[in-house]
Amino acid sequence: MAAKNYYDALGVSRQASKQEIKKAYQKLAKQWHPDVNKAPEAEARFKEAAEAYEVLGNEEKRAAYDEELRYGASGFGSAGGRRTGGPSSGGGQGPFGAGRESAFRARGASASGSGIDEDELFGMFFGSRGAADRAGFDFFSGSGGGFGFSGGGRGMAQARLEITLEQAYKGGNVNVQAGGREVAVSIPPRSPEGTVIGVPGAAGQSEELLIVLQLAPHDIYGIEDGDLLGTVEVAPWQAVLGGEARVPLPDGSSIKLKIPAGTASGHTLRIPGKGLKRQNGTNGDILFRMEIVIPAGTDEAEKALYRKLAEASSFQAGVKHGSSGKRRQKAATG
Repeated sequence: MAAKNYYDALGVSRQASKQEIKKAYQKLAKQWHPDVNKAPEAEARFKEAAEAYEVLGNEEKRAAYDEELRYGASGFGSAGGRRTGGPSSGGGQGPFGAGRESAFRARGASASGSGIDEDELFGMFFGSRGAADRAGFDFFSGSGGGFGFSGGGRGMAQARLEITLEQAYKGGNVNVQAGGREVAVSIPPRSPEGTVIGVPGAAGQSEELLIVLQLAPHDIYGIEDGDLLGTVEVAPWQAVLGGEARVPLPDGSSIKLKIPAGTASGHTLRIPGKGLKRQNGTNGDILFRMEIVIPAGTDEAEKALYRKLAEASSFQAGVKHGSSGKRRQKAATG
């Protein structure tokens, strides 16, 4: 019998269609890819799924594997479906099947704004990763020959594409170059980091290129399970009296955020449903944390007003009571 049950690895039945197998793999790739899942077992689970899809996603390999399951053949691949993790024997062309033709790079709409030449990408696979690691479009390892295509047969390539938050939010096409031709990657609106996108027939092969989206750091927003997190700086008088702040949204528009009177530092204002997609499929929120700041360059007239406020106010600075006990209670009950 087969050493591993690839159907179990993908969570599908032996009668599953090719489309069902692909969807199952995409789901697992998104869940377990080490770039987005830091669990200790993530890398092993991801490689297990990639190995299973490499066999079951290929009709010839799947047929040979099914035959082994039925008859207990000794050694998977006796009918020509054996996996090879090394270079192709097809004319000494290497793991890309046609020299460097299956190298990919981001173009134009990538977050870095600069393409990666094929020399850099080719070097990335054979020990020279420095320049390629900083670029927008990058391969990551699957299993066996998962980086490229062997000998002109079917294969599977996987890559990581870095895009901006604005691109992820609005969606649209990003052009990447695969095998000497441009391929449009269609990004769904509100795509979170870790979204897996299949590009059928990329690099001229029968199998698809699987792309995992990675979001570049943003100047305003952090991201947490679909929620966009920002900070609004308010002056002391705005915190006391209330006011407005205009904030930009990732779709290029902006809104006026109303600051309630009596806003304390750390208070959070929420814009519901305007974030990226959460893991459960709903839209996340945009959350702005209020931070009270002292404006730079305070002149004498402003300081005089602060002195009048200090004289009129009964507030005295001091230690906050009760906070330590609440934290201990929360830790004990949590």
